[in-house]
Amino acid sequence: MQDTVQIENVESLKEKLLHFIHNELLPFEREHEIDSEKDIPMKHIIWVRKRSKELGFYGISLPKEVGGQSLSLKGLCVLKEELTKSGAVLWGHVLGEIGGPLRIGKMLKIFSRDQTERYVMPVINAEAGCCFALSEPGAGSDAHAIQTTAVRDGDDYILHGKKHFISAATYADWAIVIAKEIVKKGDERVTAFIVEKKSQGKSGFELGKIQVPISGERSTAELIFNDCRVPSSNILGDPGKGLLLGLSRINENRASWGATYLGVAQRLLNLSIDHAKHRVQFGRPIGEFQAIQHMLAEMATEIYAARCMLYDVIEKIDNGKDARETSSMVKVFSSEVANRVADKAVQIFGGQGLMKGHPVEKMYRDVRMFRILTGTSEVQKNTIAKELLKK
Repeated sequence: MQDTVQIENVESLKEKLLHFIHNELLPFEREHEIDSEKDIPMKHIIWVRKRSKELGFYGISLPKEVGGQSLSLKGLCVLKEELTKSGAVLWGHVLGEIGGPLRIGKMLKIFSRDQTERYVMPVINAEAGCCFALSEPGAGSDAHAIQTTAVRDGDDYILHGKKHFISAATYADWAIVIAKEIVKKGDERVTAFIVEKKSQGKSGFELGKIQVPISGERSTAELIFNDCRVPSSNILGDPGKGLLLGLSRINENRASWGATYLGVAQRLLNLSIDHAKHRVQFGRPIGEFQAIQHMLAEMATEIYAARCMLYDVIEKIDNGKDARETSSMVKVFSSEVANRVADKAVQIFGGQGLMKGHPVEKMYRDVRMFRILTGTSEVQKNTIAKELLKK
């Protein structure tokens, strides 16, 4: 009975979300000519956050005591699929994934009471944004190679270094920064710090170069720390546990991104089916040609397989089971499926699918990032193999 009630609640949320997407979000984006490859005014981001908060979607998976609905990871993934399938540019701000509360949801218990009031609650209330800064020019998949340093100076720490490829950096008011704390010569440990963005010459992190990926989006940037003074009260969690803090998000993060990949793949399939029905060549719709039919069948089959895998793993995570190996399987398989589906979609659309600005062309560029972001396919395979060899 409990499972039935939960499913009905998710279905109700999905219908409510679809109403918002098609009656408010997409019309808002058309009215303001919002384009993911151009700078998006912060006022538009704030509108989405605030409106989503009013509707109960912003931070929906957070505990009820901080304003969420304690939605399961499974329910969250169902909503993410619908958002990415819709083609909305601002989809990542609806649930609070880009610079919002979902960035810190798994870490809520680690923040002190003062840190929660000062930093966390404004994010949950859609009044501020945050980001997570781990990657560096010399430390990507190898997180242990970070070079950003933190040295004690009285009651403060002085941070030096550069982070790059930091998602949502352009929307962030503060960042969780993973740095190498120099306790004394020859004694180092990795610690997490809350660092505020400052202006007017005050200490803090500076936004460096906007790093525009193949998708053309402009939310990723460098963070530069030069004599950045951070109070010791802004250490997040225990000193020396910064890397564990960063890695603690991985399993759930990798699995939930699988829903994003599936949503995009499903949209590509839907567009391809519609095109196959209406594009006429040699006197009949191209969907009547076996070559096109086979591509559509292969796309649908792979999406179905990826979806079955995703929700099987999500159920394990929701039930507290170890999913290190299987979450990596979801990440590598769903990202590879999205790429194969996108390639077939371009083939089905032919010349149209190659034209700059066409939805299929844009998604073709988007999905190429999936095999690298949140851990490359090769890193996922390493994780899977290590877990297999342990058994």
